[in-house]
Amino acid sequence: MLMGKRKKKGKTAYDESLPRIFIWSGFDVFVSLLIICVGLGLIAFFCNRLDVDGIKLMPWCFLMVVSVSYALPMMSLLKVWRQERILGVYWKDRTDQDRPAQERDWYLAYNRGGFLLCHRAYIQHILGAKVIRESTDLGHQDVYCLSFEDICGKKHTLKFSSSNERKQFQQWYKK
Repeated sequence: MLMGKRKKKGKTAYDESLPRIFIWSGFDVFVSLLIICVGLGLIAFFCNRLDVDGIKLMPWCFLMVVSVSYALPMMSLLKVWRQERILGVYWKDRTDQDRPAQERDWYLAYNRGGFLLCHRAYIQHILGAKVIRESTDLGHQDVYCLSFEDICGKKHTLKFSSSNERKQFQQWYKK
């Protein structure tokens, strides 16, 4: 074993750029919807139902897939840009990638079809937490909410898929 040889560190989401985080956060939904559109196109093709109007429908279907799959990540990205502008601290300038997740200034999680990226200095204090039961087409789902006040005095609510994710965020903020 060579003394100068360093251990290779696994790459994490914290090593990614903001555009890559945006792309990967909507990628699962994008691929799923794209497979559905391609399947519908193949069914139309093999059933001889693909005419001129059907061909015109395919680009529209692709645009809808992109817009639907990246709507939530776009909202997340806009929130991050707002934080960066207010704080003057940018994701690309971070230097704490080698620290444990609890000690980093930025909290990153892929959650509910988008991503959550929040800087510790942006949060003034946590106001409270609660569970909301949302009705969906498939039944009921519990959503774990956390309210906080930012440094400008504006109140925000973060939604998590599980209580463990919410607790992780609260523990990160406490340290």
